[in-house]
Amino acid sequence: MQAVNYTSARNNLKSIIDDVCDNNEEVIVTTKNDKTVVIISLDEYNLTHAKLKADVKEAIAEIEKGDFIDIDEAFELAKKSYCED
Repeated sequence: MQAVNYTSARNNLKSIIDDVCDNNEEVIVTTKNDKTVVIISLDEYNLTHAKLKADVKEAIAEIEKGDFIDIDEAFELAKKSYCED
């Protein structure tokens, strides 16, 4: 992951977009006003968003069935799931 300031991002937007999309790179863009964004590819966004939706759907189904696990165990499972990528 790389970080660039707004001016550099603006001046190099095409190459940043190419790098993000071609190399599955994430780029942090910062401003003088302490505003920060992360640029990710649409494919990566869609994968992450779909996984999150599926996880929430699965969790709701488990709750509705009465399948509960300890909060600490749930946290560890969630952390493991998202840290493997």
